[in-house]
Amino acid sequence: MTYSSALHLVRGVKSRLAQSGVHADALFQQAGLDEGDGLACDALTLSDKLSHLWELLVAQSGDPLIGLKISAPHRLGWLGVMGHIMLVSPTVQSSIERFQGHTRVGLLLPGARRDVPQQRYDFVWCVLLRSLRCAAGRDDVAPVVVEYAFPEPANARAYEDTFGCPVRFAMPHNVMEFSDTDLVAALPANPPLMNGGGEQVLASLAAAEPPTFSAKVQTLLASLLPKGPPHRDDVAAQMMMSERTLQRRLAEEGTSFTNLVDDTRRELARQSLSAGELSLKMLSFQLGFSEPSAFYRACKRWFGMAPSDIQHKKGDSHGMANKQSE
Repeated sequence: MTYSSALHLVRGVKSRLAQSGVHADALFQQAGLDEGDGLACDALTLSDKLSHLWELLVAQSGDPLIGLKISAPHRLGWLGVMGHIMLVSPTVQSSIERFQGHTRVGLLLPGARRDVPQQRYDFVWCVLLRSLRCAAGRDDVAPVVVEYAFPEPANARAYEDTFGCPVRFAMPHNVMEFSDTDLVAALPANPPLMNGGGEQVLASLAAAEPPTFSAKVQTLLASLLPKGPPHRDDVAAQMMMSERTLQRRLAEEGTSFTNLVDDTRRELARQSLSAGELSLKMLSFQLGFSEPSAFYRACKRWFGMAPSDIQHKKGDSHGMANKQSE
């Protein structure tokens, strides 16, 4: 499972804004998205803060199309269609359907108390489309159709110009539909795909089962960790079930709440240490440890070395790679 921390999410949006000439640090603070305590919240609260940010961006710019304009191409590596959506959308609810050579990606961005503005959907769709174009090495990749569950705006033509396809409004769901041929072109050019395995990859993606119960709990845990060690009763309440039911469902999948917390921390630590963007002290608190020494002991247990040694090892690898390329 791939995680994207709240910090990386917010920095990603801020980076894309800056690349488009929009410097909005004050708006991030106003929306409660300042790095630190502002990100120590559950996923739905974070989603509300992001919606507030987009409302502020529209108000400051006076441009309701700003969501279509700031998602500059960014090579994040191919994580699959859902992977890219997850990188820019907390608590995303999504679906993939295939029929007659087309793939339909459905998207719902839930919030707790604030309506999600259309500009957030604009941004997510543009990031997905431009990432596909980067991966495929073609600027002409376009959806077959885009559908919005929003009323038709006065500037609807701008949407067709942006996406290069018909755009329908007031539809039941938010959907972007692609030709399977374009999706195959955007998959990595490794030997299985060169031998015609692209269709098989797409078929596997479409036939994939919904996330397991454990995966859903892990997603929630990843959003709760910055607030401190997650408690089983709190997680059960957010999953709208009793603690006993939570324990039983996890046991049915061969795990436990304690193991799942440990697994989630380990994967987040692995990714963050590899990226090297956070201080060890800040990372320890982002992972819900009460003090850095507890994080140190966990890393020794997980990886057989101290967190600082992992960072140094990563830095040495980059240095060797740079020397070899000279």
